[in-house]
Amino acid sequence: MVPLTLALGASVAWGASDFLGGLATRRLPLVAVLFGAQLVGLVLAATVWLLAGGGVPKAEGFVLATGAGLAELVGFALLYRGLAIGEMSLVAPLAALTALVPIVVAVTGGERIAAPQACGIALALIGTMLAASEPGARRLARGAGFGIAAAVAFGVFLVGLGEASEHAGPGAVLVGRLASVSALMAFLCARRPAVAATRQDMGTLGALGALDVLANLAYAQAATGGSDAVIAVLASLYPLTTVLLARALLHEHLGRVRCTGVAAVLLGVALLSAGQL
Repeated sequence: MVPLTLALGASVAWGASDFLGGLATRRLPLVAVLFGAQLVGLVLAATVWLLAGGGVPKAEGFVLATGAGLAELVGFALLYRGLAIGEMSLVAPLAALTALVPIVVAVTGGERIAAPQACGIALALIGTMLAASEPGARRLARGAGFGIAAAVAFGVFLVGLGEASEHAGPGAVLVGRLASVSALMAFLCARRPAVAATRQDMGTLGALGALDVLANLAYAQAATGGSDAVIAVLASLYPLTTVLLARALLHEHLGRVRCTGVAAVLLGVALLSAGQL
């Protein structure tokens, strides 16, 4: 039961961090938001790693954690951009399709799909088409493409971090964060964008980075005590928190078709979880 609770806790923290990331990206350059949040997360991850004993991942775990960290960074870049230019209550549910990637990996590894899982996949795909539609036009809604692409990147991240955590625990989170910060530093050195951040912006980035790395640590711990597929699917419920915050604080409203699509995506992910318990 503890791994499931940790996975759900990670989903809440990720959802809240995504909401803050979307808000911050509306005021600051995307690379500044990513770097600030990742840097704060790096400090926190290093602190937890030291307190846990400072275990160093072996070669396989190091490669997996590095790949997971870079995949997460790409996912954040895509998602924050989508949340900044589109409606959060539309873009965030599309990222719930993150759950499909661990399912595909599990199936190719020999696991069988149960009936609830099959229904969940169908609902998620149909819901995506409905939620991503632009009323009165045959095209994706603004920001929807970023949400879908982010889901794929986050799915790769969950699979990679889950596997790496079996080898290193908190060390996997630290290695992943080192990889993402290094990539961002290289970009900043090459481009040197001008950034004017206020004290409020710095506070937002600090909270964003802390929530993200705490979610990563909770997920890494959960993955060592349960099925990777089950934990990954439960953790992918994070968009629900983003949607609830957007509706409560930004007063976003959706039409009937989009509401149906959003509900179908979230219900599909819930069925994927139930099918694996």
